[in-house]
Amino acid sequence: MRLIVGNPLIMKEMVKHVPDAGSYAPVTILIDERSDGVHVSYDTMESYLLPYGSAEALAVARNLDTKITTLLRECAR
Repeated sequence: MRLIVGNPLIMKEMVKHVPDAGSYAPVTILIDERSDGVHVSYDTMESYLLPYGSAEALAVARNLDTKITTLLRECAR
C-alpha cells in the first residue's frame, strides 16, 4: 500500500526557504508485507532538503518528519 500524504501549510513554509521543496510534496509512505513481516518505508523530508543547506527549511522538515514518524509508530502499536 502506498500512502501519499501532505499538509499544504507545512510545505508552504518549507518552500519559502527552499523553492525546490515543492517537488518533494506530498510525501510517500510505503507499507508492504514481506516474508519476514510488514515493513513501513518513509524517506524523511530532512534527507531531501539537507543538500540545500537551509537551516530554516530543515527545521520545518524535521518537525514534519517527527509528526509522521510519531503517527506511524502509534499506528504500528
